[in-house]
Amino acid sequence: MESYAYFPSLIYREERVEWVEKTLKHSQRYYEQMEPSVVKQTGHMANDPDLGYLTSYFKDKGVSILKEQGYSTDEHEFYLAGMWGQEFACTGSNFLHVHANSQISGFYFLEVPEGGSYPIFDDPRAGKKMTDLWPTPSEEVTLATPQIHFNNVQAGTMMLFNSWLPHMITPNQVQTPTKFIHFILSANKRFI
Repeated sequence: MESYAYFPSLIYREERVEWVEKTLKHSQRYYEQMEPSVVKQTGHMANDPDLGYLTSYFKDKGVSILKEQGYSTDEHEFYLAGMWGQEFACTGSNFLHVHANSQISGFYFLEVPEGGSYPIFDDPRAGKKMTDLWPTPSEEVTLATPQIHFNNVQAGTMMLFNSWLPHMITPNQVQTPTKFIHFILSANKRFI
């Protein structure tokens, strides 16, 4: 019998180690402004000219991904609606969520200790969740796999994905914090 793989959920990953030191340097003042907490989140950083290389890359790569996926992007103006730093101390995490009113979301990991936080992506198909069977235990990713764990991220790992894809960051298991940049790319319709 023939089979067809429709409605994929793509997660794009690349290693950008060369930007880690510079990004840590330019984002440090945002992290220093945060109150002590298990989960820290900076203010919006997308308008900072010192981080322009990062915001331009997120925007350009995000629009490129949307075009590659078959979306009509020419009628829209894209912008980073949010770009903030996050730092998770021991036990710090966030819950499963999506980003409304945006098209692409992403992470750029800056500090990832062994045993630190990492992203998990959840199957977005509501119909599958309502009727699903338990998957057979396996180390391999199959069509039955309900969540994908990226427990191998490191400083310099960049991940981009459609904003409708449910994602979370696991609890940090060690005393050294996990630090990363999270962003969302949104669009406004151009009126001609």
